[in-house]
Amino acid sequence: MKTLDRYLLREVLPPFLGGLSAIVLLFLAGAVYEVLAPLVAKGADPKAVLLYLAYRTPEALVRGAPVAYLFALLLLLFRLAEDGELKALLALGVPRGRVLLPFLGFGLVLALLGFALGESLVPRALAEGQDLLRRTVLERPRALLTPGATFQDARGRVVYVGAVGEGIGALRVLSAGEVLLAERGRLRAGVLEVEEGLRVTYEGARPRTLARFQKGELVLKDLTFDPWPNPANRMPLPELRKEVERLRALGLRVGLEATTYYRRYAEPFASPVFALFAVGLAFFLLSGSRSLGFVGVAVLTFLYYATWSVARIMGEQNALSPVLAAWGPNLLFGLLGLLLFLGGKR
Repeated sequence: MKTLDRYLLREVLPPFLGGLSAIVLLFLAGAVYEVLAPLVAKGADPKAVLLYLAYRTPEALVRGAPVAYLFALLLLLFRLAEDGELKALLALGVPRGRVLLPFLGFGLVLALLGFALGESLVPRALAEGQDLLRRTVLERPRALLTPGATFQDARGRVVYVGAVGEGIGALRVLSAGEVLLAERGRLRAGVLEVEEGLRVTYEGARPRTLARFQKGELVLKDLTFDPWPNPANRMPLPELRKEVERLRALGLRVGLEATTYYRRYAEPFASPVFALFAVGLAFFLLSGSRSLGFVGVAVLTFLYYATWSVARIMGEQNALSPVLAAWGPNLLFGLLGLLLFLGGKR
């Protein structure tokens, strides 16, 4: 490895690690807000919550690495431009491709590592995290079913726990058109089994029907979450490919599954594309003595995330070709990077 390579890689690592740490923290904070906060409020074990976040960390690292790399490259290259180091390299006869080479190589390493982790460690970690929550939360009904606790079932009805004893009881299920009362209930894996109850339906403010029942089941929406709501994310790539082919053979739309399949390849390989884009942009702006600054770097990083999100949604909703939805953001930034690189200061 040349001295220039070591210098550039040494300079890009601190902002990359700092950006990656920030993205991982934001990702885990989102997991706490959307998934775990309601469970903690209902009595989940804090140690289990922390362990679950540890299981979510590999996914955050894999998804956050390309974006963090783009941020780090832009931040470093525009600092080098402001300090006159890029102009000094050009004056010494160092070609732009020589500056691109170490960043491109490191981007390829990140891409291969991210792809390998995304197809091995990440699915296992998410599965273990889900099993952990099921064991520590869903199988501890007394930690969740406390007097006055409320839940929401799959039909949008509110479940109210009146009293808790050795045999959990006094349950009420409320909705706009009906009220269910049950003397006893048991919580098993997110399903509340109720016994000896009464169901009253209403028309306006007046009761319409009244019926008794011996047994019933209520699927509690608050407890039936999944770290990966998209089932295609759980499948290994060969299995997912077969599923896409099977659905296509049946004449069904495969936007969700096909977009997920191609994204599993495209997302990790955004890192080398970002190397070309960042180096090309830095040398292009160097010809006019312009600089983006920190705000500009943040805006460009967010622009990729926004482009990626819109393309993903359009692909999953069959509004865009799955291949284009997955690879489109990479192609866009890669083409822009190539044009900027060829047109930048020599």
